[in-house]
Amino acid sequence: MEKTKWDLASDPDTSTETLAGLSSDQDWMVRSAVAKNRSTPKEVLRKLARDREWTVRNNVASNPDTPEDVLEQLSVDTDWLVRSNLARNSHLKLGTVEELSEDKVYTVRKSAIESGRI
Repeated sequence: MEKTKWDLASDPDTSTETLAGLSSDQDWMVRSAVAKNRSTPKEVLRKLARDREWTVRNNVASNPDTPEDVLEQLSVDTDWLVRSNLARNSHLKLGTVEELSEDKVYTVRKSAIESGRI
């Protein structure tokens, strides 16, 4: 049985070249799966952090392999769900977790505090 694009995007054994190609797919669900995949190259995660769909950015924020500078960039994302899930990423700088603990949105503050890092 042939794998769907989503299956390929979700599979940690998919080649980095294939993941890079799927990161430009029209379907946001495919891009979102690429953003969540721990095998996705860092330069692809950088690109996906600027995706128009919040779900894609949210998965970049949750991915433990996202580069530190990209995590910092996402700490000011316009979508509070992205910031909330980012606050739970154990690779986020402590100072940024502290900043998110003072976010204007309660759920973001709660996520930062519940991360157990502050």
